[in-house]
Amino acid sequence: MSNKKILFLFLFLLFSCQKQSISAPPKTVQNASNFQEADQFYVEQKVYQVVDNVYIAIGYGLANSILIVGDQGNIVIDTTENPETAQEIFREFQKISNQPILGIIYTHSHVDHWRGSPSFVNENTKIYAHQTFEKGFTDQNNLIRPILTQRGMKQFGFYLPPELQNGQGLGSSLQWSFDQSPVVYPTDFFVGEKSTITIAGITLEVQHAPGETDDQILIYYPDKKLLIAGDNYYMRFPNLYTIRGSSYRDTKKWYQSVDKMRTYQADYLLSCHGPYLSNKEEIDRRLTVYRDAIQYIHDYVIRGMNQGMTPDELVSNFIYPDFFDNQFDLEEKYGKVSWSIRNVYNGYLGFFDGKAVNLEPLSHLERSQNLIEMLGGKEQLILQIDQAMEENNYQWAAELSDIGFSVFPQDPLIVNRYIHSLETLGSLEENPIARNYYFSEALELRNGKTFEDYLISPTDANSVPLQAFFESIPTRLNVEKAKGEFLRVGFNFPDTQEQYGVIIRNQIAEITNSFSEDYDVIVTVDSNVWKSILLKTKDGKQALRNGEMILNGNLLRFAKFSSLFE
Repeated sequence: MSNKKILFLFLFLLFSCQKQSISAPPKTVQNASNFQEADQFYVEQKVYQVVDNVYIAIGYGLANSILIVGDQGNIVIDTTENPETAQEIFREFQKISNQPILGIIYTHSHVDHWRGSPSFVNENTKIYAHQTFEKGFTDQNNLIRPILTQRGMKQFGFYLPPELQNGQGLGSSLQWSFDQSPVVYPTDFFVGEKSTITIAGITLEVQHAPGETDDQILIYYPDKKLLIAGDNYYMRFPNLYTIRGSSYRDTKKWYQSVDKMRTYQADYLLSCHGPYLSNKEEIDRRLTVYRDAIQYIHDYVIRGMNQGMTPDELVSNFIYPDFFDNQFDLEEKYGKVSWSIRNVYNGYLGFFDGKAVNLEPLSHLERSQNLIEMLGGKEQLILQIDQAMEENNYQWAAELSDIGFSVFPQDPLIVNRYIHSLETLGSLEENPIARNYYFSEALELRNGKTFEDYLISPTDANSVPLQAFFESIPTRLNVEKAKGEFLRVGFNFPDTQEQYGVIIRNQIAEITNSFSEDYDVIVTVDSNVWKSILLKTKDGKQALRNGEMILNGNLLRFAKFSSLFE
């Protein structure tokens, strides 16, 4: 155990052994009632007192963290994206109340809401989330983690030099670390549409409310008429589509979830990003405008789709309705209307825009080669790029540069023009995450691709369900090596009383929740040992030799099976 962890443990034991107290709010705690209309979204690090026993930490990371002081214990809602950032918040919360944290509630599965949890937990802390959290967690952290991380770092401008970093739309900065941090997985799940839970004498109503994620929840504290919105409301145009990529964000469900929020008629509305609101009439007004904007986008796309309009036509023909004007919450400083339109179209109709010519389009490389030939060669393309830049047609300059780059990726004249066009688009862009993406892609062209990934450690993996690991196995199959193979391997985990089967057939890996005795091989192993083997922190051969893993069946077939995965 590191000195830091020992010190943390000592401090926690020291605090928990003291007589419980709720101190007067420290100097960093302020009343934010007059902050709600301020055009200053990137706040300094502060803990605000909302009511007598509810506090919200804003500005420490991308997301907020909320403290509810209860009887002989506290509740924390969301824990930011970084344990070190969370440790700062923990120290501020301890100044307010040094009681043990009995419950942590995750509003949803995005990492900026749960990755800081190691700084808050003790052996008695229960972790709560909605039952649909498991799918969101599995998809983000196993199936598509590498590409989401790569694109997410661009969206948030993680690699940009300080002079180009200008916020992420929802907070001052993304406090991210690629060091392996412990995964504090939920211990308890809310099931169904509505739940009521009492922790430390505090009764909370929890409602499933799909929006930015399918596992999103609302948390209502009836004694204080206080509603926690998760990410279904923040003081920016909602990110109905995120450029880092996600499964379809159901726009209709999102505005219906905002309607659920309106029914509470809350006196306080706490977003998990940015400022909070503290007036019932103002809350109702702003939520009404917010949901109307989401529904307007949804209905506009549906009407246009039914008239045969394509996504490009829907974007180019969109006219902002009057009620968008002068609405602080509808400024496109995080989500954008154009992205949202394309997302709704794709969610209902998929990629095809209805034009036969786009059923089997040329590849980008083929199209680029044809266009360059039509223009008369590379030199003519460069002249067209320069002309577009001189005419301030920067988007066209970037598109022409991209055509040239796909055919001549090493040509410095084209690469430099591509960089210049992207940086110009970035400097003109008002949306922070779009701006970050332009500059990040230009930086990659200038310096080469920079991509880091993160993996959880074997110890941390202990709390992650086996199902999540098995769901990631098919995507790791090397299909060339698997050509012509038919293998069946069963896995028996005595410690969890679970069984899984993996069938290699037709260059796919089918996962089942059982196996039969006639499989090629049956593996009996402790679940945590198997997770360590998958994470490549434990050698499978060594596990066989020391008896941690037992094989029954054809050992050569198991060796073949193991060789098929990357």
